[in-house]
Amino acid sequence: MLAPHEQPDIWILGHSKASFEFIRTHTGYPHLHWSAPALLSGLDGPRSRRTKLFSWLVPKFFKREMHFDMIFPFPIGTKWQQTACWIPDFQEKHLPDFFSAEELETREQQHRHYFENYQHLVFSSAAAKQDFETFYPEARVNIHVVHFAVFDPPMVQSDASSVLAQYKLPQRFFYCPNQFWVHKNHELVIRSVALLKERGIEVCVVFSGKEHDHRAPDHTQKLKRLVASLNLEDQIRFLGFLPRDHQMVIFHNAHCIVQPSLFEGWSTVIEDAKSISQYVLASSIPANLEQATENIEFFDPYQPEALAALMEKYAMQDPPRKTIDYDIKRREFAQAVLSVVKAVRNTK
Repeated sequence: MLAPHEQPDIWILGHSKASFEFIRTHTGYPHLHWSAPALLSGLDGPRSRRTKLFSWLVPKFFKREMHFDMIFPFPIGTKWQQTACWIPDFQEKHLPDFFSAEELETREQQHRHYFENYQHLVFSSAAAKQDFETFYPEARVNIHVVHFAVFDPPMVQSDASSVLAQYKLPQRFFYCPNQFWVHKNHELVIRSVALLKERGIEVCVVFSGKEHDHRAPDHTQKLKRLVASLNLEDQIRFLGFLPRDHQMVIFHNAHCIVQPSLFEGWSTVIEDAKSISQYVLASSIPANLEQATENIEFFDPYQPEALAALMEKYAMQDPPRKTIDYDIKRREFAQAVLSVVKAVRNTK
């Protein structure tokens, strides 16, 4: 997306060289480098016990003094003030019942550590920025909003018909690819399908994603029991975690994408849909309303009847899809990141 002379060198700090090689191979970006955090001198930011031990064991003469124009998304040491700390969202402020007391305290401490020790914060949406200003009016910090875009690496193209046959998907179906976290609001989708069935309208909904939420380990099983109790096993499919190429085949072939979340900072599901000009039925939460204005309709995430009405509307007719030049969004994302780098690089 950027001209060669604009493309920055990017260092990935991580424990696993194998993970770095995966990223380098799948992105094809020519200016990627890697270092283990323990090999850098001067780190005093949040680190695991393992990293602290390794850093202590590594002799000083093995460690590297490095200069970075920007450190993102998490801090590695207060001596590097050219740091932009990313806060994804403030879900815990809006939906505190989904978190333990310990998690609430951890998030609070992290947010305060960021704005009390660093000078730049990055948010993925204006909605998240507004939340920050509401919850932390005392903060004196530079704020940046960067709307991220998705970039799919070149993949082996799976045959669409064989993928759809493998998962036994019908010709028309709605696709909800959210992870099975409590706030993703799968229950509303299930109850919407049940309402339609009561009216003699049968639709198929496909769920995929990791079926675990550490905050509610039995959440997915509860959803499956609800489906069984409502006699919807033939209409709601749980596919689990899918290979990316299979997921994108299903994305392309779905009648509509359903994004029912109770809270988001910026939705990857909606970005995936935008990238292929797919139509979305989305919850009317602030981040979703900000994220898309084309190929999308909204519903109240607490009202199954509202989603049921939209699904009925498109049960047998195609939604009015408009072709989107998504490369424009990718270029805007790249330029926004560079703008943050320019703002942060000379921070003292």
